[in-house]
Amino acid sequence: MDKLKAMYHLCCIAEAGSFSGAAKAANVPVSAVSRSIQALESELGAALLKRSTRHVALTEIGRIYLNESKDILAAIERAEGRVGSYQNAPSGVLRISALPHYGEFRMLPLLQEFQSRYPQIVIDLELSNRPADLQRDGIDIAIRGGSEPDGRVIAQRLEDNTHRLCASASYIAQYGMPQTIAELSHHRALLYRSPSQILHWHVERQGTWQRVDISTAQISNSFRVIRQALLTDQGVAMLPSWSVEEEIADGRLCWVPLPEILSIAASHPASSVYMLYQQPQYTVPKIKVAVDFFKKYLS
Repeated sequence: MDKLKAMYHLCCIAEAGSFSGAAKAANVPVSAVSRSIQALESELGAALLKRSTRHVALTEIGRIYLNESKDILAAIERAEGRVGSYQNAPSGVLRISALPHYGEFRMLPLLQEFQSRYPQIVIDLELSNRPADLQRDGIDIAIRGGSEPDGRVIAQRLEDNTHRLCASASYIAQYGMPQTIAELSHHRALLYRSPSQILHWHVERQGTWQRVDISTAQISNSFRVIRQALLTDQGVAMLPSWSVEEEIADGRLCWVPLPEILSIAASHPASSVYMLYQQPQYTVPKIKVAVDFFKKYLS
C-alpha cells in the first residue's frame, strides 16, 4: 500500500466530508479512495472514520492521525520545494581537496571569481597531498597529480605536470648553463619532499632509471620555498611549468634544456594534474558548475 497516498486521501475526506468529494479533489475514482483508507485502517488496526449513508466523520484516533498526516505531508512539500530551489540556484557546501602547491598557485586566484558568480556556494577547501577517496571522505572534487587514475571516478585532465629543470637567469650567468646530465655534478639541487619521500632526480639510460649525481642545496615540501631559493641563486630545481610561469615569462627564471630525459622519480616522467569527481554527482548543481568552471579556467 502507498501510505503517503492514503494519508493524502484521509486529508481530502476530512476537507470534503465525503468519499466522493475526496475522490473529486484527488482526481481518482471513489473506489480508489475507499480501498486506500480500508488498507490504512487495516494496517493500523484502528478505525479512522465513522461512516453512515449520509456523512463521514473522523473518529478520535482518526483526528489524531489526521493531524500527524498533515504535518508529514507538509514536511514533504517543504522538502520538495527546497530541492526545486536548490536545483535552480547552485548552493550548499562544496568540498574540494587539492594538492597544496597547485591549490595555492592555480586555484586560489580563481576562487574570488567563482564565489562572485555563485554566492550561495560555500567553498570548503582542503590542501592535502594524501590520496582522496571521494565517497568515503565526502569530497565533491579532488585535484591530484600523476598518471591518469582508474575508471572508478571521472578524471578531467587540467594541465601538464611534468617537472622540468630550471634556474634563475642570474644563476646561469654566474655558474653557466649545464649542457649534459654529467655537468649537473658541478651544480646544487633544490629538492622537493613529498609526504612519503624526497624526490631525487633520475635519468633514463638503457631502459633503466639511474639517480643523478648532484649535491643538494635545500630540501622542502613547498614549491613556494623552492621557487624563492631559485630566485636567490641557491641552485637548480625541477618544477612544473604552471608553478613558475610568471617568472619564466618575465625572464627571472629559465628552463635548462638537456639532451636526456630527467625525472623527479624513477618512473615514466610524463604526468598531469587531474580534477576528479564522481559521475552521478555531476547532476548536483553546485558540483556541475564547479567542474565546468575549473575545467574552463584550468584546462
